Amino acid sequence: MSPKDMLNLKEASNYLAIEEGKLASLADERRIPSVQLNGAWVFSKKSIDKWRSQQTSRP
Repeated sequence: MSPKDMLNLKEASNYLAIEEGKLASLADERRIPSVQLNGAWVFSKKSIDKWRSQQTSRP
């Protein structure tokens, strides 16, 4: 995973069109791929793309 693939909470929130608080809750509950770095959520663009495609393909 390269740094250019990484999104902070604000960037991931904009990318997914989910408000930051909701995205932080999903991360907290381990419902979206993320890691906590120095107390801040960090997201891999590749991982959230995969997560998003799994969300939309569910019946």
